[in-house]
Amino acid sequence: MPSRRLHRRKKKILLATAVFLPLVVGVILLALYLRLGPRHLSEVERRAIAGRFRETIERVGGTQVWVKAPPYAAFPPARVDSAAEVLVMPATFDTVLTAVKRRAEGEDLRISIKITQAKGRWRLVDVHLARGREPAGRWRLREVGQLRRAAVIIDDLGQDLEAARKLLALPYPITFSVLPHLLYSAVTAEEVHRSGREVMLHLPMEPDSSAQPGKGEIRIGMRASEVERIIAADLASVPYAVGVNNHMGSRATTQVALMGEVMAVLAERRLYFVDSRTTAASVAFDAARRKGLPTFYRSVFLDDTETVTYTSRQLREFRRAIEGQGAALAIGHPYPTTLTALARFLPELEKDDIQLVPASQLLQLPEVAHVTPPRPTNP
Repeated sequence: MPSRRLHRRKKKILLATAVFLPLVVGVILLALYLRLGPRHLSEVERRAIAGRFRETIERVGGTQVWVKAPPYAAFPPARVDSAAEVLVMPATFDTVLTAVKRRAEGEDLRISIKITQAKGRWRLVDVHLARGREPAGRWRLREVGQLRRAAVIIDDLGQDLEAARKLLALPYPITFSVLPHLLYSAVTAEEVHRSGREVMLHLPMEPDSSAQPGKGEIRIGMRASEVERIIAADLASVPYAVGVNNHMGSRATTQVALMGEVMAVLAERRLYFVDSRTTAASVAFDAARRKGLPTFYRSVFLDDTETVTYTSRQLREFRRAIEGQGAALAIGHPYPTTLTALARFLPELEKDDIQLVPASQLLQLPEVAHVTPPRPTNP
Protein backbone atom coordinates (compact mmCIF):
# COMPACT_ATOMS: atom_id res chain seq x y z
CA MET A 1 0.00 0.00 0.00
CA PRO A 2 2.69 2.58 0.84
CA SER A 3 4.44 1.85 -2.45
CA ARG A 4 1.16 2.33 -4.36
CA ARG A 5 0.54 5.72 -2.70
CA LEU A 6 4.12 6.72 -3.46
CA HIS A 7 3.62 5.71 -7.07
CA ARG A 8 0.46 7.83 -7.35
CA ARG A 9 2.26 10.81 -5.77
CA LYS A 10 5.14 10.54 -8.27
CA LYS A 11 2.63 10.30 -11.08
CA LYS A 12 0.94 13.56 -9.92
CA ILE A 13 4.33 15.32 -9.67
CA LEU A 14 5.28 14.18 -13.15
CA LEU A 15 1.91 15.31 -14.49
CA ALA A 16 2.23 18.76 -12.82
CA THR A 17 5.75 19.11 -14.15
CA ALA A 18 4.61 18.23 -17.64
CA VAL A 19 1.89 20.89 -17.45
CA PHE A 20 3.70 23.76 -15.73
CA LEU A 21 7.31 23.41 -16.94
CA PRO A 22 6.52 24.40 -20.55
CA LEU A 23 4.55 27.33 -19.20
CA VAL A 24 7.49 28.54 -17.07
CA VAL A 25 9.91 28.04 -19.95
CA GLY A 26 7.56 29.92 -22.25
CA VAL A 27 7.39 32.90 -19.87
CA ILE A 28 11.19 32.99 -19.64
CA LEU A 29 11.59 32.79 -23.41
CA LEU A 30 8.99 35.52 -23.92
CA ALA A 31 10.84 37.79 -21.49
CA LEU A 32 14.12 37.16 -23.29
CA TYR A 33 12.48 37.82 -26.65
CA LEU A 34 11.02 41.11 -25.46
CA ARG A 35 14.42 42.20 -24.11
CA LEU A 36 16.71 40.84 -26.81
CA GLY A 37 14.52 40.06 -29.77
CA PRO A 38 14.00 42.21 -32.87
CA ARG A 39 11.48 44.74 -31.57
CA HIS A 40 10.97 47.67 -33.93
CA LEU A 41 11.51 51.14 -32.49
CA SER A 42 9.22 53.72 -34.04
CA GLU A 43 10.51 57.11 -35.12
CA VAL A 44 8.52 58.72 -32.30
CA GLU A 45 10.15 56.44 -29.70
CA ARG A 46 13.62 57.03 -31.12
CA ARG A 47 13.19 60.81 -31.05
CA ALA A 48 11.80 60.68 -27.51
CA ILE A 49 14.85 58.69 -26.37
CA ALA A 50 17.19 61.15 -28.10
CA GLY A 51 15.39 64.08 -26.48
CA ARG A 52 15.87 62.59 -23.02
CA PHE A 53 19.56 61.96 -23.69
CA ARG A 54 19.96 65.52 -24.94
CA GLU A 55 18.25 66.94 -21.85
CA THR A 56 20.55 64.89 -19.62
CA ILE A 57 23.70 65.98 -21.46
CA GLU A 58 22.76 69.68 -21.41
CA ARG A 59 21.68 69.57 -17.77
CA VAL A 60 24.87 67.86 -16.60
CA GLY A 61 27.25 69.74 -18.90
CA GLY A 62 25.72 73.22 -18.60
CA THR A 63 27.70 75.88 -20.47
CA GLN A 64 30.52 73.40 -21.11
CA VAL A 65 28.63 71.36 -23.70
CA TRP A 66 27.08 72.03 -27.08
CA VAL A 67 24.72 69.53 -28.69
CA LYS A 68 25.27 70.43 -32.34
CA ALA A 69 21.78 70.43 -33.79
CA PRO A 70 19.77 72.97 -35.79
CA PRO A 71 17.72 74.90 -33.18
CA TYR A 72 14.46 74.77 -35.14
CA ALA A 73 14.74 71.37 -36.82
CA ALA A 74 13.65 67.91 -35.71
CA PHE A 75 16.11 66.12 -33.44
CA PRO A 76 17.95 63.73 -33.70
CA PRO A 77 19.35 63.32 -37.26
CA ALA A 78 16.81 61.70 -39.56
CA ARG A 79 18.92 58.63 -40.29
CA VAL A 80 19.16 56.16 -37.42
CA ASP A 81 22.82 55.50 -38.27
CA SER A 82 23.75 59.22 -38.09
CA ALA A 83 25.44 60.35 -34.90
CA ALA A 84 24.31 63.37 -32.90
CA GLU A 85 27.51 65.31 -32.21
CA VAL A 86 28.29 66.87 -28.83
CA LEU A 87 31.22 69.18 -28.13
CA VAL A 88 32.38 68.86 -24.52
CA MET A 89 34.97 70.79 -22.50
CA PRO A 90 37.62 68.66 -20.69
CA ALA A 91 36.49 69.62 -17.18
CA THR A 92 33.08 68.02 -17.65
CA PHE A 93 33.83 65.30 -20.21
CA ASP A 94 33.93 62.37 -17.76
CA THR A 95 30.81 63.62 -15.98
CA VAL A 96 28.87 63.80 -19.25
CA LEU A 97 30.01 60.34 -20.33
CA THR A 98 28.97 58.88 -16.96
CA ALA A 99 25.56 60.56 -17.29
CA VAL A 100 25.10 59.03 -20.76
CA LYS A 101 25.85 55.57 -19.37
CA ARG A 102 23.36 56.02 -16.53
CA ARG A 103 20.70 57.31 -18.89
CA ALA A 104 21.18 54.23 -21.07
CA GLU A 105 20.72 52.02 -18.01
CA GLY A 106 17.58 53.94 -17.03
CA GLU A 107 16.20 53.57 -20.56
CA ASP A 108 16.94 49.80 -20.51
CA LEU A 109 19.25 50.21 -23.50
CA ARG A 110 22.41 48.32 -24.38
CA ILE A 111 25.32 50.73 -24.79
CA SER A 112 28.51 50.24 -26.78
CA ILE A 113 31.33 52.76 -26.29
CA LYS A 114 34.46 53.28 -28.37
CA ILE A 115 37.04 55.82 -27.17
CA THR A 116 39.77 57.16 -29.46
CA GLN A 117 42.10 60.15 -29.46
CA ALA A 118 41.21 62.94 -31.88
CA LYS A 119 43.79 65.49 -33.01
CA GLY A 120 46.47 64.15 -30.73
CA ARG A 121 45.14 64.69 -27.24
CA TRP A 122 41.40 65.28 -27.34
CA ARG A 123 39.11 62.30 -26.77
CA LEU A 124 36.48 61.17 -29.22
CA VAL A 125 33.77 58.82 -27.92
CA ASP A 126 31.34 56.99 -30.20
CA VAL A 127 28.24 55.75 -28.37
CA HIS A 128 25.88 53.20 -29.95
CA LEU A 129 22.54 52.55 -28.26
CA ALA A 130 20.24 49.60 -28.88
CA ARG A 131 17.13 48.00 -27.51
CA GLY A 132 17.54 44.32 -28.12
CA ARG A 133 18.92 44.17 -31.64
CA GLU A 134 17.15 47.35 -32.72
CA PRO A 135 19.38 50.48 -33.01
CA ALA A 136 18.14 53.24 -30.71
CA GLY A 137 20.57 56.03 -31.56
CA ARG A 138 24.17 57.15 -31.94
CA TRP A 139 26.07 59.90 -30.15
CA ARG A 140 29.55 61.26 -30.71
CA LEU A 141 31.15 63.12 -27.79
CA ARG A 142 34.04 65.26 -28.99
CA GLU A 143 36.37 66.84 -26.45
CA VAL A 144 37.44 70.42 -27.29
CA GLY A 145 39.68 72.91 -25.57
CA GLN A 146 37.25 75.82 -26.06
CA LEU A 147 33.61 76.39 -26.93
CA ARG A 148 33.21 79.50 -29.08
CA ARG A 149 29.88 81.32 -29.05
CA ALA A 150 28.33 84.21 -30.93
CA ALA A 151 25.14 86.25 -30.89
CA VAL A 152 23.57 88.32 -33.67
CA ILE A 153 21.08 91.09 -32.84
CA ILE A 154 18.94 92.59 -35.58
CA ASP A 155 17.48 95.86 -34.34
CA ASP A 156 15.28 98.72 -35.59
CA LEU A 157 12.40 96.23 -35.88
CA GLY A 158 8.74 97.25 -35.45
CA GLN A 159 8.53 99.42 -38.57
CA ASP A 160 8.08 96.70 -41.20
CA LEU A 161 6.38 93.43 -40.29
CA GLU A 162 7.34 91.74 -43.55
CA ALA A 163 11.04 92.36 -42.87
CA ALA A 164 10.71 90.70 -39.48
CA ARG A 165 8.96 87.68 -41.02
CA LYS A 166 11.73 87.26 -43.60
CA LEU A 167 14.24 87.30 -40.77
CA LEU A 168 12.19 84.70 -38.89
CA ALA A 169 12.46 82.43 -41.92
CA LEU A 170 16.19 82.03 -41.22
CA PRO A 171 16.49 78.87 -39.06
CA TYR A 172 18.88 80.39 -36.50
CA PRO A 173 18.55 81.84 -32.98
CA ILE A 174 18.94 85.46 -34.04
CA THR A 175 17.87 87.98 -31.38
CA PHE A 176 15.19 90.54 -32.40
CA SER A 177 15.43 94.07 -30.97
CA VAL A 178 12.19 96.01 -31.41
CA LEU A 179 11.70 99.79 -31.28
CA PRO A 180 8.83 100.92 -29.01
CA HIS A 181 5.56 102.66 -29.92
CA LEU A 182 5.62 101.82 -33.62
CA LEU A 183 2.76 100.43 -35.70
CA TYR A 184 4.16 96.89 -35.64
CA SER A 185 6.10 96.91 -32.35
CA ALA A 186 3.73 94.66 -30.39
CA VAL A 187 2.83 92.26 -33.19
CA THR A 188 6.49 91.85 -34.15
CA ALA A 189 7.41 91.01 -30.57
CA GLU A 190 4.50 88.57 -30.31
CA GLU A 191 5.40 86.73 -33.54
CA VAL A 192 9.06 86.54 -32.56
CA HIS A 193 8.14 85.13 -29.16
CA ARG A 194 5.80 82.53 -30.68
CA SER A 195 8.61 81.38 -32.95
CA GLY A 196 10.83 80.65 -29.94
CA ARG A 197 13.25 83.51 -30.68
CA GLU A 198 14.34 86.14 -28.19
CA VAL A 199 12.87 89.66 -27.97
CA MET A 200 14.72 92.79 -26.85
CA LEU A 201 13.65 96.40 -26.42
CA HIS A 202 15.64 98.73 -28.70
CA LEU A 203 15.61 101.66 -26.25
CA PRO A 204 15.82 105.09 -27.92
CA MET A 205 18.46 107.39 -26.41
CA GLU A 206 19.57 110.91 -27.17
CA PRO A 207 22.23 111.11 -29.92
CA ASP A 208 25.03 113.62 -30.34
CA SER A 209 23.37 114.98 -33.48
CA SER A 210 20.06 116.27 -34.78
CA ALA A 211 18.81 112.74 -35.56
CA GLN A 212 15.49 111.77 -33.98
CA PRO A 213 15.54 108.45 -32.05
CA GLY A 214 11.74 108.32 -31.88
CA LYS A 215 9.12 108.12 -29.17
CA GLY A 216 10.19 106.78 -25.79
CA GLU A 217 13.60 108.44 -25.82
CA ILE A 218 15.92 108.68 -22.82
CA ARG A 219 17.39 112.20 -22.72
CA ILE A 220 20.01 114.03 -20.72
CA GLY A 221 18.57 115.95 -17.76
CA MET A 222 15.71 113.53 -17.03
CA ARG A 223 14.88 112.76 -13.43
CA ALA A 224 15.10 109.18 -12.22
CA SER A 225 11.29 108.95 -11.96
CA GLU A 226 10.91 110.06 -15.58
CA VAL A 227 13.51 107.54 -16.74
CA GLU A 228 11.57 104.82 -14.95
CA ARG A 229 8.24 105.93 -16.43
CA ILE A 230 9.57 106.05 -20.00
CA ILE A 231 11.27 102.66 -19.81
CA ALA A 232 8.09 101.12 -18.36
CA ALA A 233 6.02 102.54 -21.23
CA ASP A 234 8.56 101.40 -23.81
CA LEU A 235 8.58 97.87 -22.40
CA ALA A 236 4.79 97.79 -22.36
CA SER A 237 4.78 98.41 -26.12
CA VAL A 238 7.29 95.57 -26.76
CA PRO A 239 5.90 92.48 -24.98
CA TYR A 240 8.18 89.57 -24.03
CA ALA A 241 11.35 91.70 -24.03
CA VAL A 242 13.99 90.05 -21.83
CA GLY A 243 16.80 92.51 -22.54
CA VAL A 244 17.61 95.98 -23.83
CA ASN A 245 20.09 97.62 -26.18
CA ASN A 246 20.35 101.31 -26.98
CA HIS A 247 19.04 102.88 -30.19
CA MET A 248 21.35 105.79 -31.09
CA GLY A 249 22.44 107.30 -27.75
CA SER A 250 25.86 108.66 -28.69
CA ARG A 251 25.24 111.51 -26.23
CA ALA A 252 23.12 109.85 -23.56
CA THR A 253 25.41 106.84 -23.13
CA THR A 254 28.34 109.10 -22.18
CA GLN A 255 26.52 110.33 -19.05
CA VAL A 256 27.48 108.35 -15.94
CA ALA A 257 24.55 109.45 -13.76
CA LEU A 258 21.92 108.94 -16.46
CA MET A 259 23.23 105.50 -17.35
CA GLY A 260 23.19 104.59 -13.65
CA GLU A 261 19.50 105.50 -13.49
CA VAL A 262 18.72 103.47 -16.62
CA MET A 263 20.55 100.42 -15.32
CA ALA A 264 18.84 100.65 -11.93
CA VAL A 265 15.45 100.34 -13.69
CA LEU A 266 16.65 97.43 -15.83
CA ALA A 267 18.14 95.66 -12.81
CA GLU A 268 14.87 95.94 -10.91
CA ARG A 269 13.10 94.29 -13.84
CA ARG A 270 15.80 91.58 -14.17
CA LEU A 271 16.65 92.50 -17.75
CA TYR A 272 20.02 92.26 -19.45
CA PHE A 273 21.75 95.07 -21.34
CA VAL A 274 23.81 95.17 -24.52
CA ASP A 275 25.79 98.34 -25.21
CA SER A 276 25.38 99.11 -28.91
CA ARG A 277 28.45 101.35 -28.58
CA THR A 278 27.32 104.07 -30.95
CA THR A 279 30.24 106.00 -29.46
CA ALA A 280 33.58 104.78 -28.14
CA ALA A 281 33.02 107.11 -25.15
CA SER A 282 30.00 105.12 -23.94
CA VAL A 283 29.87 104.35 -20.22
CA ALA A 284 26.70 102.23 -20.50
CA PHE A 285 28.54 98.89 -20.32
CA ASP A 286 30.37 99.90 -17.12
CA ALA A 287 27.14 101.23 -15.57
CA ALA A 288 25.40 97.93 -16.29
CA ARG A 289 28.23 95.93 -14.71
CA ARG A 290 28.16 98.11 -11.59
CA LYS A 291 24.44 97.34 -11.19
CA GLY A 292 25.07 93.59 -11.60
CA LEU A 293 23.23 93.22 -14.92
CA PRO A 294 24.21 90.51 -17.38
CA THR A 295 25.87 92.69 -20.00
CA PHE A 296 27.96 92.66 -23.14
CA TYR A 297 28.75 95.00 -26.02
CA ARG A 298 28.59 95.17 -29.79
CA SER A 299 31.76 93.84 -31.37
CA VAL A 300 30.85 94.54 -35.02
CA PHE A 301 28.25 96.57 -36.92
CA LEU A 302 27.21 94.52 -39.92
CA ASP A 303 25.67 97.00 -42.30
CA ASP A 304 26.77 100.63 -42.09
CA THR A 305 26.83 100.21 -45.87
CA GLU A 306 23.87 98.36 -47.41
CA THR A 307 25.60 95.88 -49.69
CA VAL A 308 26.07 92.12 -49.48
CA THR A 309 29.80 92.60 -50.08
CA TYR A 310 30.20 94.99 -47.15
CA THR A 311 28.16 92.88 -44.74
CA SER A 312 29.99 89.72 -45.77
CA ARG A 313 33.27 91.47 -45.00
CA GLN A 314 31.94 92.54 -41.60
CA LEU A 315 30.81 88.98 -40.90
CA ARG A 316 34.35 87.78 -41.54
CA GLU A 317 35.55 90.42 -39.08
CA PHE A 318 32.94 89.07 -36.66
CA ARG A 319 34.37 85.57 -37.03
CA ARG A 320 37.86 86.89 -36.22
CA ALA A 321 36.50 88.55 -33.07
CA ILE A 322 34.87 85.27 -31.98
CA GLU A 323 38.05 83.31 -32.58
CA GLY A 324 40.13 85.92 -30.77
CA GLN A 325 38.20 86.05 -27.48
CA GLY A 326 35.82 83.05 -27.59
CA ALA A 327 32.64 85.15 -27.69
CA ALA A 328 31.42 88.13 -29.71
CA LEU A 329 28.20 89.93 -30.62
CA ALA A 330 27.22 91.57 -33.90
CA ILE A 331 24.43 94.06 -34.55
CA GLY A 332 22.70 94.59 -37.88
CA HIS A 333 19.43 95.74 -39.41
CA PRO A 334 16.66 94.00 -41.37
CA TYR A 335 18.00 95.10 -44.76
CA PRO A 336 17.61 92.66 -47.66
CA THR A 337 21.39 92.76 -48.17
CA THR A 338 21.98 91.84 -44.52
CA LEU A 339 19.56 88.90 -44.68
CA THR A 340 21.24 87.61 -47.84
CA ALA A 341 24.70 87.82 -46.27
CA LEU A 342 23.51 86.13 -43.06
CA ALA A 343 21.86 83.28 -44.96
CA ARG A 344 25.19 82.58 -46.67
CA PHE A 345 27.39 83.03 -43.61
CA LEU A 346 25.57 81.46 -40.67
CA PRO A 347 25.84 77.83 -41.88
CA GLU A 348 29.62 78.30 -41.92
CA LEU A 349 29.66 79.06 -38.19
CA GLU A 350 28.46 75.59 -37.24
CA LYS A 351 30.96 73.98 -39.61
CA ASP A 352 33.69 75.94 -37.81
CA ASP A 353 32.43 74.79 -34.37
CA ILE A 354 31.05 78.24 -33.48
CA GLN A 355 27.69 78.14 -31.72
CA LEU A 356 25.15 80.88 -32.46
CA VAL A 357 23.08 81.58 -29.33
CA PRO A 358 20.49 84.13 -28.18
CA ALA A 359 21.99 87.26 -26.63
CA SER A 360 20.82 86.28 -23.13
CA GLN A 361 22.69 82.97 -23.34
CA LEU A 362 25.88 84.68 -24.48
CA LEU A 363 25.69 87.13 -21.57
CA GLN A 364 25.37 84.31 -19.02
CA LEU A 365 28.63 82.61 -20.02
CA PRO A 366 31.26 82.69 -17.24
CA GLU A 367 34.01 83.69 -19.68
CA VAL A 368 32.05 86.76 -20.81
CA ALA A 369 32.28 88.23 -17.29
CA HIS A 370 35.98 88.92 -17.91
CA VAL A 371 35.62 90.53 -21.35
CA THR A 372 35.49 94.31 -21.70
CA PRO A 373 35.07 96.57 -24.75
CA PRO A 374 38.02 98.41 -26.25
CA ARG A 375 38.76 101.62 -24.40
CA PRO A 376 39.27 104.90 -26.25
CA THR A 377 42.89 106.01 -26.29
CA ASN A 378 43.84 109.59 -25.52
CA PRO A 379 45.68 111.33 -28.37
